[in-house]
Amino acid sequence: MEEKITYARAKEILQNQKISPKGLERVFLYESLGRVLAKDIFASEDMPEVALSNMDGYAISSTMIELSKGIFTILGENPAGNEKKVELPLTQPYAIKTLTGAAIPHNADILVPFENVNVDGECLRVNEFPKIGEFIRKVGDNYKKGEKLLSQGVRLNANHIGLLASLNQIFIEVFEKPKVGILVSGNEILEIGESKNNPHCFYNANGHLLYAKVKENGGMPKLYPILKDEKFSIQSCLKDALEECDLVISTGGASVGDYDFIQAISKEWSEKIVFRGVRIKPGQHIIYANFLQKPFFGLPGFPNSTLVTFELFVKAILTKLCGMPFKEEIVEVTLQEDLQKGDKRLEFRVCNIRHTRGKIFIDFEGKKSFQSAILNNFCPLDNARVGLAILEGNKLKGERIPVILLNS
Repeated sequence: MEEKITYARAKEILQNQKISPKGLERVFLYESLGRVLAKDIFASEDMPEVALSNMDGYAISSTMIELSKGIFTILGENPAGNEKKVELPLTQPYAIKTLTGAAIPHNADILVPFENVNVDGECLRVNEFPKIGEFIRKVGDNYKKGEKLLSQGVRLNANHIGLLASLNQIFIEVFEKPKVGILVSGNEILEIGESKNNPHCFYNANGHLLYAKVKENGGMPKLYPILKDEKFSIQSCLKDALEECDLVISTGGASVGDYDFIQAISKEWSEKIVFRGVRIKPGQHIIYANFLQKPFFGLPGFPNSTLVTFELFVKAILTKLCGMPFKEEIVEVTLQEDLQKGDKRLEFRVCNIRHTRGKIFIDFEGKKSFQSAILNNFCPLDNARVGLAILEGNKLKGERIPVILLNS
């Protein structure tokens, strides 16, 4: 077990954990939305399979331009979906009216848009000839047979659904969602809907925050009933959760107070603890362990700390269980103001992220305090995206600092 380690060391440990998705399942196309693809997808054929018209026009052969002197005879119409194979005779200057999405007639290599012609009955006068192949989609322009189109580990969005449908994929192989148990402990915690008769009590923000975070990041959350500060009941529920779930997260009880039983239980199972304590603010009292061969995180009880430690640490393991690579979005920004910090620990300070004239700026507007209990700092009134500014010391206006972008 390692204690009070650096942020970099904690990230290194989590990155090196050998964790894989539990299994695969086949789901209907629509149900694959938001799921993680379990195998690479390759094109089974060229797309398009034949050359197609990119716009409404007239198909002609470049070999007839000089002979035609700009005058062609229209032979007929070629609509999209035409099942007949259309061939352009090369005996004299002919043209075939070819609509958007239709196959280009055999022997034709130029499509003249409607805007570039005058038509009088069957007589076509071309005012301007396009280049050979212009306005024509060539065979395999979209993709070639055998080309990789989607990689294992991608989380499928609506665009992917459209692509899969174009490939006639009805059922998709995805990774099973990991079950994530969420334990909340504390005598002062009330479940939402309960009456609050004691001003020293608080509603279960952490449990529902973690439930939403797990779901947002591809897991299947299970929120257990609130646990009172009783060592036996916490230990019993923890064992149940470890047996039922692929990952367990607890919030509260990870500090060093008399009623912090997660900390006490973890000491009894200390040989299974990977690290305890990271020198960061907020969230220094975090525990990561492998209990019953299952990954376990003991997160601090303050909501701000819970959220930050989930983003920094839990996501690294959860994404592995989902079958995705873990990637943090980090950008460097120029400070618009001086920043002071009174703590030697590496600080992750919540900030608003603004995009102005192609540049990224941050500010701390509406951030009432940087104490660990304040969750509304992550919910700006103007719906700005939020991030975590990484502060190693006092910073001056004009200096550049790294910022972790959080989910929009």
